Amino acid sequence: MSYRRIGILGGVFDPVHFGHLSMAQLAKDGFGLEQVIFVPAGTPPHKQTVSAAASERLKMLKLALANTPHFSIWEGEVNKNGCAYTVDTVAELGGVYGDAKFYFIIGADNLAEIPAWHYSDEILSKVTLCVAKRPGYDITPPDTILCADIETFCGPEWGLSSTILRGYLKNGLSCRYLIPEVVLDYIAEKGLYGYSRR
Repeated sequence: MSYRRIGILGGVFDPVHFGHLSMAQLAKDGFGLEQVIFVPAGTPPHKQTVSAAASERLKMLKLALANTPHFSIWEGEVNKNGCAYTVDTVAELGGVYGDAKFYFIIGADNLAEIPAWHYSDEILSKVTLCVAKRPGYDITPPDTILCADIETFCGPEWGLSSTILRGYLKNGLSCRYLIPEVVLDYIAEKGLYGYSRR
């Protein structure tokens, strides 16, 4: 019996950038995924600060993923009041996609955080954890999750992050070739991250 292979890539996407997009594509290619579902966080339980509103982050993600039929967006977390938890999202997606096999995509920088997630054991029992290599981060799983189904794959392996890009934008750097042009246009139009085109 063959199962649909569906990737899940959660994140704050503040803003979405080519690191996110390339990681999703590499996972799709590496694991033979039918599609990758991007799950933007509404009020993320593990992030202390979020710069752009959920509606703005969702809009930027929609702009970035336009005309990419193998990428889609799950808005369930954005539309929830209060914190949304991955365990609930995985359960909800399971209800939508039936017996699909889920591949949960993370960067190596997030690997050590997994045991602290709400009901992490339940999440890991329902997905294959796909860990993208990132420079400067150990790809060895914590002892507490060694029993999980864990795969590694070649991520873009660069140090790009939304935090770095927000700093660039605040300092007036264009971030062209780092952030999709349509997303940069939206950032400039809305004055997000203190950025305006000179």
